[in-house]
Amino acid sequence: MTQVISVVQEKGGAGKTTLLTALASLMVEDGAKVVVIDTDPQRHLESWAKKGQTSLDWLYEEDDEKLIPTVKALKKNDPPYDVIFVDTAGFKSAMAMHAIAAANLILIPSKANEADAKGAKRTFSHVQSVAETMEKDIPALVVMMDVDANTNITQAIADAFDAQDVPRLQAMCAHRTGFKEMTSTGQTPQGPAKRSAQSILADLQGRGLISFYRSGSWPKSA
Repeated sequence: MTQVISVVQEKGGAGKTTLLTALASLMVEDGAKVVVIDTDPQRHLESWAKKGQTSLDWLYEEDDEKLIPTVKALKKNDPPYDVIFVDTAGFKSAMAMHAIAAANLILIPSKANEADAKGAKRTFSHVQSVAETMEKDIPALVVMMDVDANTNITQAIADAFDAQDVPRLQAMCAHRTGFKEMTSTGQTPQGPAKRSAQSILADLQGRGLISFYRSGSWPKSA
C-alpha cells in the first residue's frame, strides 16, 4: 500500500524541503518508486525535482482543495508508488491541514533554536488536533535539522521536546554543506551529508515507520 509522508512545520526555514529531498532520493536509491508533491508557493521542491537527477515523479499543487483528490489518484497509479511525499509552506494554512489529513506519517523539521522549536511544538499540537477530528492515528515526529549535536543549544532544544512529550527522532540531521549542494544539483546528498541523512532514514526504519522497508520488497534489486 502506498504510504503518504507529509513534511509540515508552520515556521519557515526549518528545513522541510531539505529533509524531504534527502529522504526521497535515498529511498529512490534503495529501489522505491517515489512521487513528490510540492505545495509551497516558493516551489523549491519542484525546482530540485525538475533537474531530473533523481528518478522520481513530481508535481506542483497550489489548490488546497485538490490535494487529497490528487493523493487519492496517485495511490491508484500503476505500477503503484511506494511512497508519496508532500512538502508544505512555512505557515499554518488549509493546505497544511489537508497534507496532515492525507498522511500516514508526519515529519516536523526543527533547527536548534527557540523559534523553530516553538513552531514544531505548535505543529505537533495541530497534527494531534487533525488526527483526533478524523479519528485517525497519524504518527508525528520532530526531526532536528542543520545541527551541531555537540552544542549546548542542541541538547537544550532536544531536552525541551522531551520534557513537553513531543516525540522526536534520536538521529539528527547535521549541518553539512552537502545539503546545499544537493539543492542546487538535484541529486542525492553526498559525503557526510548523505551519511547524516541515512541516519535519519535508519532511525525511521528502526521504528518501523516506513512501509517500504517493511513490505518485503526491499531491496527491489535483490
